[in-house]
Amino acid sequence: MEINETDVIVVGSGGAGLTAATVAARLGLQVLLVEKTGFFGGTTALSGGGIWVPGSALAAQAGIHEETGMASRYVHEVVGETLRSDLLDAFLDEAPRMVDFLQQYTAAQFLVQRGFADWHPAATGFSRDGRLLCPLEYDGRELGEHFSSLRWPLSEFNAPGGLMIGLGDMGHAANMTRSFASFKHMAKLALGYGVARLRYPRGTRLTMGNALAARLLRSAIDAGATLWRNTPMQRLLFERGRVSGVVVERDGQPLTVKARRGVVLASGGFSANAQMRRQYIPFADQHVSLVPEGNTGDGLNRALELGAQFDGVNLSNAGWVVVSVLREANGVLRKFPHLFLDRGKPGCIAVNARGQRFGNESTTNLVEPMHRSGSVPAHLICDDAFIHRYGLGLVRPGGWGLRRLVAAGYVIKADTLAALAERIGAPPAALTATVQRFNAQAISGVDDDFGRGKEKADHFMGDPTHQPNPCLGEIQRGPFYAVQIFPGDSTTTVGLRVDASARVLDEQDAPIPGLHAIGLDMNSLWRGRAPGNGANNTLGLTFGYIAARALANNS
Repeated sequence: MEINETDVIVVGSGGAGLTAATVAARLGLQVLLVEKTGFFGGTTALSGGGIWVPGSALAAQAGIHEETGMASRYVHEVVGETLRSDLLDAFLDEAPRMVDFLQQYTAAQFLVQRGFADWHPAATGFSRDGRLLCPLEYDGRELGEHFSSLRWPLSEFNAPGGLMIGLGDMGHAANMTRSFASFKHMAKLALGYGVARLRYPRGTRLTMGNALAARLLRSAIDAGATLWRNTPMQRLLFERGRVSGVVVERDGQPLTVKARRGVVLASGGFSANAQMRRQYIPFADQHVSLVPEGNTGDGLNRALELGAQFDGVNLSNAGWVVVSVLREANGVLRKFPHLFLDRGKPGCIAVNARGQRFGNESTTNLVEPMHRSGSVPAHLICDDAFIHRYGLGLVRPGGWGLRRLVAAGYVIKADTLAALAERIGAPPAALTATVQRFNAQAISGVDDDFGRGKEKADHFMGDPTHQPNPCLGEIQRGPFYAVQIFPGDSTTTVGLRVDASARVLDEQDAPIPGLHAIGLDMNSLWRGRAPGNGANNTLGLTFGYIAARALANNS
């Protein structure tokens, strides 16, 4: 069915776009969502799926109560002088309401993920628990015919063979060879996965960001929004002083669709735009982005053509993540984000071409010291005991895939540290000295060089069963292993300047009538220094909710 006019047009189908479409449709508006690629879900489908929401009703129900004003003080201290207080106030007011709305009216359901602290413990208002909400796992079969159009997850969130695992499964995956209970848990999941694969090309048990994207996709469908994929936006229509619609490519032909209320840009930023990466991303020629192929800055560039503006200089221009890369024999490029499964565990270090450590491997953001010290690319180093316990990159806990990945050249193996140094191009004496110094600090439990494990926020990356420091362990017996790592991103932060209703502002700071921007098309409230897990997803969902309500109120 072709549509020539509707109330609202949403460009992009990540968490921001799907939320805006769902809420607008639930509020009685006719909604068309257009997605450039063949898959719905955007960057959200590849993410961890969490959302950072201070003061939620779910936290209160779990007995966790926010002291008024503490979240605001925390973000002000974390982000600093460039923080937009108007946007922060809107976020803190509306994020809990967004969760309440989704919980009541949609398939997007959350729970409090206990034990996850904010990322900046020295800041006033820091919370050790209660601000991270995660989506409930989801049965992909509930999407019916739309299941095949959901973007697949990152392979990191899969166990060997393709079974999706969630945060609650990771401890079982790591201990399945040592614990019968863990083995039983994983065997049950594997059985369900095997049954699903008899009918589907992938498992139907969805977790993390794939669960969130699936739940939001189901919600948009249930709300009555019209969803078009393989429909890139070509340009915005600007008539009689306002954005009045879009021109899209539909079945290979241009199609004009008018919007009575407005257009919402949620096209996913610019991580897949090589030219914009060179402009905004350090070490662009060695940078590896995890985002979908359609995130080429379409929304940003079309808005700039109409007089929109970027929102000043950010603290960093992307959400950084350490990435390793494997090119399979069939030419497929696999990208592994080193988030929390390996580099922060006791017995793994990151070294540069000089064979030296350059930062705290257990910190959330290891890319910043990579950039600052020029340690691009670098290598993660571990011993045989480590790789069989925790895995390393694409090597899974228990050593799954090790032999194949060594043969493929992804994992570099050597019997001695000196030989490993030769293979990675580092001075043997320097690497040996680095490991010796690190081992001595691991025994003492104190990292005198980079303070690894000093802060509680590091401990999530470590192993709580390891003492005296859950993040420090010796690198002792060969064979030794290395994986090359690069700076990468899971999101960009540079975006359009908007007001507290997510309306795009022109160079005079006046709203461009009929145009909203959310998700990665809106400049990040955090300005590149996120406050905690799920902080990027939460902006997309919250300002998607805000934009939809503004459009429903015709503002």
